[in-house]
Amino acid sequence: MTVERSGYHASTVGVKTHPALYLASLPRATAKAMEQLMDTMLAALRVDAGAFWVEHEHNTYSLVMRNVSVMEMQALQQAMVSCGQQYPVMLQAGDQNYVVSCTGYPLLRIYAAVRVQAVRPLYRRLMPRFTRLAQTLLQGNTSPIGMPAEDTSHRAYRVVVEDSLRRLCELMQATGCTLLWFSSWNNSWHRFAVGSVPSWLYQQLWEMPSPGDGLESWARGIEALVQRRGQHCVGNELTVRDMVKGCIFVWRDKTHGDFAVEEMEWLRITVQMMAASLDVLETQTALLQKVYQDPLTGVFNRLYFETAYRQILHNAQRHPRPVSLLLMDINNFKHINDTFGHEMGDMVLQLVGQVLQQVRAGDVPARYGGDEFVVLLPDTDKAGARVLAQRLQVTLKQAAEQLGLPFPIRVSIGCATVTNGDSSLLLLADQDMYMQKQLEKAADG
Repeated sequence: MTVERSGYHASTVGVKTHPALYLASLPRATAKAMEQLMDTMLAALRVDAGAFWVEHEHNTYSLVMRNVSVMEMQALQQAMVSCGQQYPVMLQAGDQNYVVSCTGYPLLRIYAAVRVQAVRPLYRRLMPRFTRLAQTLLQGNTSPIGMPAEDTSHRAYRVVVEDSLRRLCELMQATGCTLLWFSSWNNSWHRFAVGSVPSWLYQQLWEMPSPGDGLESWARGIEALVQRRGQHCVGNELTVRDMVKGCIFVWRDKTHGDFAVEEMEWLRITVQMMAASLDVLETQTALLQKVYQDPLTGVFNRLYFETAYRQILHNAQRHPRPVSLLLMDINNFKHINDTFGHEMGDMVLQLVGQVLQQVRAGDVPARYGGDEFVVLLPDTDKAGARVLAQRLQVTLKQAAEQLGLPFPIRVSIGCATVTNGDSSLLLLADQDMYMQKQLEKAADG
């Protein structure tokens, strides 16, 4: 999950205020799924206001809000800091009451809240389920970054890890082996397995806890389970920088005897080498995100856009097909910064980024610079691009209203289309945006 760091900010007289509201930047598929989950939760609980937010590595980010004001959201998040009660719990934000549920583990806690008058049994029964569903969606969150040309590093690493496991099985005369690694960049388990994995064990490997939430006792239970099924089993933890990131299990028939001390040493050395290699992969992935992703809004940055722009237009020259571009900037953005502060301006940029992430998977939304954004639309004609521009305008207006912002958010959107990969596409979109601005000024009088 790609998010921006949050924290307290001091007012001009040195008094601490509520933490600034930061919006989490999610991949498009995850963002849409969270929106649908929110709608489902509100309908099931028969309420009209609610929110999801997350504490990720001790920072707080808002995911989805429905009819919850900025101040209410800040008050809810602040109230949770000192709340030690069992969930669901009733909290007060301003003059409104909310039922809040929580799930997760120390580095990733998910919260769901709905506005109510009193706690009903229905809330106690269903709220934890919706919160766990939200956690499942986030743990299935994949990196939104990928070069225009397919990056094969993940597949290559899988081959290397699985080859290492096969060699380990040969050395230890093992029937099967599985490695489980918790990836901190997308908060989910990665599973590598070779040899024979019985169905009863396979199911156990998919029902595992998160790190810091009983992982060690769960691993000992797996070893005991395999041994009760008539196999010798040995396990080892994968540790990086004094932090347990996963575990490995190796098992074999009892006809080969129990594992010797030398075999245990082979296992220990191999495990630490794999842990170091997987840690390198995570570091590379994190660096790739930083290189090509705008850290504030979650969409691609200008460097990535220009790379995709050249490649997509080049492909359109070889195989003629339409390519469209939307170029937009936020109206009166300087006035918003000057009047309401740069933190509010940042939130407006984040909101635009969230809306742009709802475009199709093959489109390229990016922050071009300052308050300017672009959306590159392969295989899209002028009519389709205009329809998307109108939909983005409506969605942005609705999102701003749901946040209860003290001002409207309006963007001017220029649209252009070429059919032969003409590199003047960006210039044409810029000219159209200028014309749209002139029309909007004339209409406002």
